[in-house]
Amino acid sequence: MANIRRERRLRAAEQTLAEQADLSSPERRVLTGILATENWHLLTRRGPRRTGHPTAFAIGPTGVFALVFAAATPDTAEFGDLRKHAEEPLVRLATAGFRFVPHMVEIVVVFPGRIRAESDGRVHLVDEAGLLDTLIRRERRFKPARAAQLAASHVDKFTRLHLDLPTTDEPTDLAGLFTETDLNDAEREAVLARPISDWMTFLDPAQLTLVQTTFTGPARISGPAGTGKSVVALHRMAHWAKRNQGRLLFTTFVKTLPTFHERGFARLAPRAADRAVFTGLHAWTVNFLGKREVPFNLDEKAVDAALADAWRGVRDTLDKVKDTDFGYWHDEIDRVIKGRGLPNVEAYKQVRRRGREGISLHGKRREFVWEHWYEPYQHGLVTRGAHDYNDLISLAVEELRARPLTERESFDLVVVDEVQDFTLCQLQLVYEIAGARTNSLLLLVGDGQQEVYAGGCTLSEAGIPLVGGRGRVLRTNYRNRAAVLDYARRIEASDTVDDLDGGTGVVLRDSDATLPDGKVVEEHLTRYQAESALPRAIQAANLTNADIAVIVPYRSHISRYLTILRRAGFPAIPLEHYDGTQTTDIKVGTIHRAKGMDFTAVFLLTKQPPTNLADLTPAARDQAELQARQHLVAASRARDHLWVGLLTD
Repeated sequence: MANIRRERRLRAAEQTLAEQADLSSPERRVLTGILATENWHLLTRRGPRRTGHPTAFAIGPTGVFALVFAAATPDTAEFGDLRKHAEEPLVRLATAGFRFVPHMVEIVVVFPGRIRAESDGRVHLVDEAGLLDTLIRRERRFKPARAAQLAASHVDKFTRLHLDLPTTDEPTDLAGLFTETDLNDAEREAVLARPISDWMTFLDPAQLTLVQTTFTGPARISGPAGTGKSVVALHRMAHWAKRNQGRLLFTTFVKTLPTFHERGFARLAPRAADRAVFTGLHAWTVNFLGKREVPFNLDEKAVDAALADAWRGVRDTLDKVKDTDFGYWHDEIDRVIKGRGLPNVEAYKQVRRRGREGISLHGKRREFVWEHWYEPYQHGLVTRGAHDYNDLISLAVEELRARPLTERESFDLVVVDEVQDFTLCQLQLVYEIAGARTNSLLLLVGDGQQEVYAGGCTLSEAGIPLVGGRGRVLRTNYRNRAAVLDYARRIEASDTVDDLDGGTGVVLRDSDATLPDGKVVEEHLTRYQAESALPRAIQAANLTNADIAVIVPYRSHISRYLTILRRAGFPAIPLEHYDGTQTTDIKVGTIHRAKGMDFTAVFLLTKQPPTNLADLTPAARDQAELQARQHLVAASRARDHLWVGLLTD
């Protein structure tokens, strides 16, 4: 029966293609197999042939393919023109108001006779016999209905061909069940509601424009949570990789993100994956210093001992500063003094302590902090022969300024995500990695409102030039359903933020909403009550475990709540072990590990915020504002469902 159906489709395909006078006989023969395959469509060029231009586009469940018929292998210098000619006709290809991303088209050069199929990541070279296998034996990207919608888009100078014959797996006629408006609305919502891993082939026109914009040096993308900044960054990487042969680097401050986004990039540009490095900045630094044989000793026990010794000398004094603790003063060294690479106390006395200005450290106080807290700590490291992470960053900057990356080591495009949490020295390091030139291809992505560490800086302070308008802001929220977005907007985080370089940014409250519905539940709980309320809330939500993330206030809480969930019968893993492949587990982690990710549902445990910031001391206000930003970031990780347990003790 299957053979009879296939023969019938082959005959119908032959008849349909015979009517296309602009196709040659060999082209018709090759295209017959594609057109005869269920759920596949052809767009064939009308008019005379032009060398290097597609004769046809094949559109099906595995993607969109530009078919170029050739008698000889094109020179690699011609690959750029092949891609240009393949993408140009597709600029209007769209579904549900979202544009097909032209660089997602695969270019297939088809030869007569027999050749060995090969690909360099930019172009596939196949013979006529191997073409159909090249198209269909791949990862599925579209449902058949989506492929049909794409093929129905108007493409200048091309004719759409499709066999309207019954298939075995889909109803043949949906007419009368829905109006065109119903289908468009439903399709648009379906596109919007997908997780980041599925935003691979369609983008909002504003996003697509940003993907295709050419920058001639360091550039910045900013915007509130949920606006698709990371998606745009990954697409820019893929767009570049399909036109160039150089190496790419994606790095970030968040340990969990590189592996998570590496899988997404591999779907966007699978044959460029071996040229793209996805790694955290600290991991890259350790690897780089090791390869360059720069001596260092990253000894966490020695670092802790040096801190403890130094703290004993100042605890009686610094403990008296209201609303501060050891963590606050550790951050003063980590984020301000060493994070900025301050060379002496005079430089420290001049610097602005962003996000920490509630504690007024005038000249004499800063001298005390420097002489009695920072210097003893640094002396403790030296006597132990140890380095902390800030030391490694500084060593890497010094090494790169003295001996830049070699041609073999270098990256032609560097993307930095969650840049708002980088220290000044870390920003200097990524600039050096990118080549430290005014025309370096360095893309910096972030949102000042999502800064979860105090003591940040602007890009210009780090010496990164953003000239000629090389900054863009995304405003439309594509992630959060209305109820979740409304909740996040009400969180009293900063009402004003900069655009990462001192200009005015856009806050979540001013972003444009797109998705309706959603659910938010908020409860006030003691820590003891939370241990039973959390599993109960997850059970009541009736969601798939893999769609859920539990975000807890402190790293020390992770193991506790993993145990609570497992005892309640829920499989769970630490969020830092999540790479996007685990399909049965609830993820548990802190906001510092959840940044940059999104989940269908988030169950958030966080400290209850103060009711009135005006009643707080300046230091407590700084801390409350930082907590509010962390609360906002955690809440905005949820796409559809948000449960918040506000801890009252």
